[in-house]
Amino acid sequence: MFNISDYENLILKLLNAGLKPTTNWNEKMTENSLLLRHDIDFSPDYALKIAKIESKLNVQATYFIMLTSNMYNFLSSHNQKLVKDIIDLGHKVSLHFDPKAYENVDKFLEEKNIFENITNNYVDIVSVHRPGLLLKNNNVSLSGVKHTYQDSYFKKMKYISDSGCKNIFPQLNEYLKNSRKFGLHLLIHPIWWASEGSNPTEKLNQWCKIKHNFLKLEIKKNCKIYDEK
Repeated sequence: MFNISDYENLILKLLNAGLKPTTNWNEKMTENSLLLRHDIDFSPDYALKIAKIESKLNVQATYFIMLTSNMYNFLSSHNQKLVKDIIDLGHKVSLHFDPKAYENVDKFLEEKNIFENITNNYVDIVSVHRPGLLLKNNNVSLSGVKHTYQDSYFKKMKYISDSGCKNIFPQLNEYLKNSRKFGLHLLIHPIWWASEGSNPTEKLNQWCKIKHNFLKLEIKKNCKIYDEK
């Protein structure tokens, strides 16, 4: 099962294979291009851990943050600080948009404006959460903004994802051992690598435990009558 050390070794393996990380999704991708993408579905805290590993290796990645997640509040001071720390390490941050959070997908522009105002970062690429039907017409833009499932990144590059804690190494090793025709678009969810546990359930339970302890501390800060017994 994945851990932080495995992630560091993974990045070194990609660099040693000659792949060149980029956070410019508008540049022309070559066979050596590496789009290192992180969808933050659960924990900005874990995302920062991954960001620090990458920074140590002089690698920049793109972190996609959700405004409508039930798992974390992007607008909280705690999480805004974490996102700022990720930016300060040299990484790109952008929007992880969940169209199912709304009846009208036009709400995307409202989210985009909120995100840009809070982070002072222009949104030029979006990661769609659970794209589903979008993949049937995947080259449409979101109000003129590109998304990560368009052909340029999803079909004209090798796309590998650890979604559901999938073991990416067999697919990745196959890609690296052959003569490359396409660059690599690698989706990494920080929770699978930064959380402890020997299987996905243990990792999620570990996150729940940390989240529980964090909430108890926040309750104590905000409610003097709270007795944690």
